[in-house]
Amino acid sequence: WGYDSDNGPDQWHKNYPFANGRHQSPIEINNKEVHYDSSLLPWFASYDPGAAKTILNNGKTCRVVFDDSFDRS
Repeated sequence: WGYDSDNGPDQWHKNYPFANGRHQSPIEINNKEVHYDSSLLPWFASYDPGAAKTILNNGKTCRVVFDDSFDRS
């Protein structure tokens, strides 16, 4: 799998039937092997949009470059 037209998200279901519709990730998570860890704290991400120098969305990833000299993000 990949992100090109011949192996991108529209094609994933051909090799990974469950990766169709709302389930488009070819990553298999076996629910029987997943365990809840109550010691993990909630995760969040935040940033000061004023510190963003550039934002690039190339269709596969999003890249944000910050001027974080004030440690706001």
